[in-house]
Amino acid sequence: MMITDHTTYTIDQAQALRLKRMAWGFGVQACTMLIVVALYGMGMIPGLPVVIYLGMIVALDVGFITTIKTGINLRFKDPSLTALQITLSVFPVIYIMFFVMEPQARMALLLMGTSSLLFGMFGLGRRGMLQVVGVILAGYLGLLLALYLWAPERINLLVEAVIVFAYACVLAINAYLGSVISSMRHKLKIQNRELAELATLDPLTRLPNRRSLMAQLVKESARSERRFPEQDALCVSMLDVDNFKQVNDTWGHEAGDRILCQVGDAMRDIMREGDFVGRFGGEEFVIILPETSLEAARALVTRIRDTIAAMQFPELPAGAQVTVSQGIAAHRSGERIEDTLKRADDALFRAKDGGRNLVVC
Repeated sequence: MMITDHTTYTIDQAQALRLKRMAWGFGVQACTMLIVVALYGMGMIPGLPVVIYLGMIVALDVGFITTIKTGINLRFKDPSLTALQITLSVFPVIYIMFFVMEPQARMALLLMGTSSLLFGMFGLGRRGMLQVVGVILAGYLGLLLALYLWAPERINLLVEAVIVFAYACVLAINAYLGSVISSMRHKLKIQNRELAELATLDPLTRLPNRRSLMAQLVKESARSERRFPEQDALCVSMLDVDNFKQVNDTWGHEAGDRILCQVGDAMRDIMREGDFVGRFGGEEFVIILPETSLEAARALVTRIRDTIAAMQFPELPAGAQVTVSQGIAAHRSGERIEDTLKRADDALFRAKDGGRNLVVC
């Protein structure tokens, strides 16, 4: 069983990336605020709505930062809160646009609002992007309705109809392109994850490969050196499937591959939490047993030997048996891990030489 001890580090990294993306959004907000302040300076917006608009922006930003800093966002399906950030940031802009005296000046704010949709490519699929587009369009139509009811002198319905159509087209195009980019990012992430697995896992048994085994051995040996003498027990077992070449020659390599997979699964099921098993190469496997005495290690690997010897393999004729030989070595303080592995391999050789289906310490 593999124990991943980088979970916290990975979460911290993800949270830091979310805050970084949020900072990019703050850049868009800063540009919009500069436009609002400029319009106020030109006398196109009253002062009080500007103050309220700025207060809304600050409240939203503080709320989102607090949500991520406290980890509350991790309870949501999308921890980045992508759709929520985009849609909520639209409403302060809709609010301030109502008070713009010159209809043409609203276009500058409308353009800035469109740019926020691009952030959807970081976490939204096509449906999510279209839903956000629907919210943005509904907000703008609500603005036009409010202007029609309470400030009709600042609206030209025919012109606004053309603007709404153009705005809807731009939003739809951005949503489509954003969803395509998001899909490409998702596929690339999956491919990178698969490549990472290929670098650390054996492609046949899906157990850690030799490279991962050696890295884990180095880590466990370093840990054992830091523990107290009574805690530093670390045992390593080399396991080899007996007469495996004969299995391949008699029943074929496909049958041999399936047997290796079943042997690997059996070991994985028996392993305790904190133990580590991987394929060393060919029909050889390595079992790492931290904080385990030689006697306890012998009992565990003997259980593995007996379990495999009792297994029925559909690939083999009735009555055919697969056995394994195992050699165990206890890591010595100050010893190189390669030397420990060599002693386990020597013990395995003695198990094979002694008649196979044996455990030798």
